[in-house]
Amino acid sequence: MSSTQLDVVIIGGGIQGLLALNALVWKGYSCALVSDGDLGSGQTLHSHGYLNTGFGMFGPELPHASADVVQPYLEERGLELSHDWVMIPPPNMPLFEGLPTATLPSGFAAPPGLSAVGLPDRSVPKRRLVEIVSQSNADRILRGCATPRWTGTRVEAVSVRVPGSSDEVVLSTKAIVVAAGCGSKRLLQGLVGETPQIEQIKHRRVHMLCVRAPRGSLPTTSVVAMPLGLMLAAHDQPDNVTWYVTPMEMGGRSYDDIPVDAASDVDPELVARGCATLLTLFPRLPEVHGLQLGCYAGYRQDVGDLPGNRMCELVEGTENVIIALPSGLVGPWLNATRTCDIVGGLFDPSRSHAPLPGGGAGVRIGSVVEDRPDFVWRGWDEWLQQYPQLSVQTSRQK
Repeated sequence: MSSTQLDVVIIGGGIQGLLALNALVWKGYSCALVSDGDLGSGQTLHSHGYLNTGFGMFGPELPHASADVVQPYLEERGLELSHDWVMIPPPNMPLFEGLPTATLPSGFAAPPGLSAVGLPDRSVPKRRLVEIVSQSNADRILRGCATPRWTGTRVEAVSVRVPGSSDEVVLSTKAIVVAAGCGSKRLLQGLVGETPQIEQIKHRRVHMLCVRAPRGSLPTTSVVAMPLGLMLAAHDQPDNVTWYVTPMEMGGRSYDDIPVDAASDVDPELVARGCATLLTLFPRLPEVHGLQLGCYAGYRQDVGDLPGNRMCELVEGTENVIIALPSGLVGPWLNATRTCDIVGGLFDPSRSHAPLPGGGAGVRIGSVVEDRPDFVWRGWDEWLQQYPQLSVQTSRQK
């Protein structure tokens, strides 16, 4: 057993935890981040991969943060962003009247009587994002299962069991940041029980329909089709264009028994309905050269009944436990700043950088879901065999 004295221990190796680590180290705090899986392997790499500005529905904060903070941060680090996002809003909604008009690319079909407007959202290569935000502090990252040592009102240390070993590392700390995605609620319930604050954390299932084709075969425009309840995030890859398509759901059933990797079983009926809606938006999909389709399901983390709300604050009943969620992109940068403010109100940085036993050992970047060995890509004919209910719609469109 080895022991290290730190200012802050961060639990969670997704984008939220990694940004908090970078921000705190830059402020002079001695930190460690503990991840029990590959970096980004939960909600971060299950996502659409875009800088979510709330589609204008949550006020100006998120668009301003994206333009003034997040995009410069990523572009300075060499990350290329896709700037082509449009929305098809419902009719007669003043909220969207100030947005610039936009033209849908060839192949898309707007619902009758509706038109498109531009959005300030940006697509971002998910795995490259994790690489960029993890590389500067790789020696501060510890692979293992974290167990906080709770003394009634505060965490005095975090024990980390190293995978494949009987070794245990003890990280004595002045504060912890819980940024463990779908594992956050379970961890906090184990510390303080069920409280009104923790009850606000909701996990909701999300289905992701993945569509890809060689470059030039699919448009690279991302589309939020609100009247259809569908969102399509387009990614221009080196050798293909990949779409992440999912039905948009506000509220709905929430789940508590969530795996740490944020994965869920797929509902075939929901996938078929989502694909049928996609065919309404992009009728020529079956004609696309080299088309492949696949799907997976996971969970997103909401605060309350709507996506986009954040929770970055001291956990009630504790002196030094900070919760930072969810990980909807743009929000993590705002939460990282807020985390530094909370920690700064508790104590001053030690401005030390003591070696972290095992830091960086066995730490890897996770794979996006569609690159994993168990993900299945299918051609259109094989896709229809999997979801035969789509055959009726495609025959009507011919």
